[in-house]
Amino acid sequence: GLGYQADAIEMFYDECINPLDEMIAGTYSADKLMTTFGEYQYSNAIVFFMRLVCSCYLQAEEDQFAPFLMGEGLTVKQFVTAEVEPLEKEVEQLQIIGLCQAMGVPLRIEYLDRSDGPVNHHDFPEGGDPEIFLLYRPGHYDLLYRS
Repeated sequence: GLGYQADAIEMFYDECINPLDEMIAGTYSADKLMTTFGEYQYSNAIVFFMRLVCSCYLQAEEDQFAPFLMGEGLTVKQFVTAEVEPLEKEVEQLQIIGLCQAMGVPLRIEYLDRSDGPVNHHDFPEGGDPEIFLLYRPGHYDLLYRS
């Protein structure tokens, strides 16, 4: 109901879900995963599907996300059309939070700046037990791995 036709996104869904089903079944090797993610058509289909998931979630939860866009003068629909759905756009904090919430995966963003003191962090949702950790340096996010 958010303006997307099921047939139009089914291909992207299949490209994303089929490898996950095979991984769960134990029939998807690490080599095959690297090959799949390295092929332009497959990796872009997965990325685009995740962008659609994020777009749908941001629109469905408009009351939660609209206040973050007030300074930009955009509606949530305008924002997702211009900044979330296009493949060539950089992903910012709003998209990261939206996708993690849509997927039900808790997230922590560590903020590295030039301020004195310990590194600040925010958990999304608050009080959640993060499964994904990102490092934010002004203008860039890096994925952090536990050692």
